[in-house]
Amino acid sequence: MRLLSRQFFLISILCVGMTGVAFGSGFAIFEQGAKATALGGAFAATANDPSAIFYNVAGIAQLRRAEISAGGTGITFSNEFKGDPNDAWTSGTTGRYRGHVFVPPNAYMVMPIGDNVTFGVGTFANFGLRTNWQEPWVGRFVSRDANVKTMTINPAIAFRTSDDKFAFGIGADYMRSHIVLNRNNPALNPFTGRIVDVANAFLNSDWNTAWGYNAGILYKPTPTLRLGAAYRSHIKVDYTGTATFTQISTGNAQLDGVVKAGLPPGQDLTTSIDFPAIISLGIATSAIPTWDLEFDAVQTNWSSFQALDVAFSKTPANNLHSSQNWKDSLSYRLGANKAATEHWDVRLGALYDKTPQPTEVVGPLLPDADRVGVTFGVGYHKGPFVVDVTEFLLHFKTRSTQGLNADNFNGTYKTNANLMALNLGYKF
Repeated sequence: MRLLSRQFFLISILCVGMTGVAFGSGFAIFEQGAKATALGGAFAATANDPSAIFYNVAGIAQLRRAEISAGGTGITFSNEFKGDPNDAWTSGTTGRYRGHVFVPPNAYMVMPIGDNVTFGVGTFANFGLRTNWQEPWVGRFVSRDANVKTMTINPAIAFRTSDDKFAFGIGADYMRSHIVLNRNNPALNPFTGRIVDVANAFLNSDWNTAWGYNAGILYKPTPTLRLGAAYRSHIKVDYTGTATFTQISTGNAQLDGVVKAGLPPGQDLTTSIDFPAIISLGIATSAIPTWDLEFDAVQTNWSSFQALDVAFSKTPANNLHSSQNWKDSLSYRLGANKAATEHWDVRLGALYDKTPQPTEVVGPLLPDADRVGVTFGVGYHKGPFVVDVTEFLLHFKTRSTQGLNADNFNGTYKTNANLMALNLGYKF
């Protein structure tokens, strides 16, 4: 029984540690404006609406009227897990996400100053995660529900040359972030030889903050050719939070007594997440009358997430270090804008986005995979009013753990997402 008690304590510590794995991987949200989203996110060399604050801050120098824009992107996910037939734990099991609609908001304001300078401020949620599994769920010992929220405020300023060939911009990023994770803890019932639920572990952080910056450049060598480059720095958020462990009765008084004796106390903990830097390069042309075409390559520097360290206030002997070994990832984005009439634009886009996640850490916390997407949108602009609407279908390639999962939870994940974006704007 003493051995069981110690095993339970170590499992509890691992449970809290794994919450950082979910949040360290994060989930980059690149859809921060309906117009740019309709172009597959290929916007670094166009950047001609207020969402340029996110995509390439230099672009706001092109905007010579005060303008506001606000909106959001409704995101729904479907995910299916199928257990590995060669895995004794997961064989024959399935799982699905609970239904949720996530709506990361965005809002922007730009204000020209003189002939060549523009000031702006934007706010957006550029990272987020929610993986909430329906019960009964065989993976509840890895994760039942993981939730990451971020909100960034980005004041910025940009300058253009008098001939409008060059523009430069820089901004500051103030990020607030909050994390929650819920999962059950298992233990071996020595009386039946079966694994049973003995406790629930719940982590809830404060809203913690950190600073970063972003910068961009635009170059127009000819009237029909545009080049853009943008950089958004990494941001390291240091989290403080609490871990709460709640016992679950097994129906066996003797086992419950052992579990209670080994149940870790509620306590404070600290950890950190290094959200990755993002580099965008774009080339755009309007050489075809009434058409604008752009191609972007975007690198997200997830290699900053190599390990997780969690420190506990009451049990420092059990501080955790866990290797993650994420890799930098590339996405390729193509967009086309057609001026259909004086007031209407039609937009198409496509993208390929490669996952940074190694196979051994693919799991219920974040079953990421390479993604392909197609977009369609329309834009309406008349007088001071601007309306942009986009539909975005995103398919994740089937991802198998190949029997390599670090939690010994093996199987195959199939994920799809649907995104609908809307932005409303007004020019003064």
